[in-house]
Amino acid sequence: MTPVDRAVFVAAYSRLVAEVWADPVKEQALDRDPRAFLAGFGLQLPEDVQVRVVRDVADTDPDLEVQVESWESAATTSTFVLFVPSLLPVAPAELAEDELDSVVAGLDSSCACCCPCCCT
Repeated sequence: MTPVDRAVFVAAYSRLVAEVWADPVKEQALDRDPRAFLAGFGLQLPEDVQVRVVRDVADTDPDLEVQVESWESAATTSTFVLFVPSLLPVAPAELAEDELDSVVAGLDSSCACCCPCCCT
């Protein structure tokens, strides 16, 4: 795979994952017909290549290199494994009073009395 082909694949794969994360309708479309869904992102596979979608793999970090290797070897292995990592929710966190005091719209709290232009 040339560097340009790799970049095109990575960009398409990244868009695909982001859209699956963002839109439940797209997620359902992926489940219904993964081959057509891939084609919608410009990722065409030969008809004899099976598409297997692997989601929410527990205790593993998404590995882009594994995905690229699966794409590269799909024609010889007759299987493309599409990894769609889970979107983990961001855990809520509370700030202490002193942390809140130090954060005022990204400005130094000692200068929060007016707009930033008059304090410079």
